[in-house]
Amino acid sequence: MPLFELLPLLKELSHTEKLQLLHLLSSELLKDAALAPLEATNGVSMPNLYDSFEAAAVLAKALAEKQSATHG
Repeated sequence: MPLFELLPLLKELSHTEKLQLLHLLSSELLKDAALAPLEATNGVSMPNLYDSFEAAAVLAKALAEKQSATHG
């Protein structure tokens, strides 16, 4: 499938799905280049951003509701 056919579909992905796709593509590039990701080479786990956008939205909504309840 050509890239120009994929672009409209990619734009519809959520932030989490885009991050997962980015991780998948970077893993594939590393594999194709016969390289290993950092966490596989030294056992150090890298923090990730999965679901952080949704978590931020939930926290922002909760804060806004609390502020509106407190300040009217």
